[in-house]
Amino acid sequence: MKAIKRVEIIVSHSELEEVISLLEKAGAEGYSVIEKIKGKGHRGMQDGLGLTDAFTNSLVIWYCSGEDFESQQEAIRLLLEEAGGVCAVSDANWVKH
Repeated sequence: MKAIKRVEIIVSHSELEEVISLLEKAGAEGYSVIEKIKGKGHRGMQDGLGLTDAFTNSLVIWYCSGEDFESQQEAIRLLLEEAGGVCAVSDANWVKH
């Protein structure tokens, strides 16, 4: 097994492409995106419904090395400060296949 970071970023759908751009700049080999997620935060309940994606959230899950996360941490923080959203980082182990 290899020690890695699990990075979970929840942003409004309108900011999704910017998050993906940050990950691509970091050389991310892959990530997962779950769109139209439901939840409650400081802006109240987000139900993932509506005629447009204007009021929906997306979840990005990125597994990376600690160094890769450190290189993008400030850019992610600045994006979230400007646009809103949350980022949680936890330690994980990669089971090689």
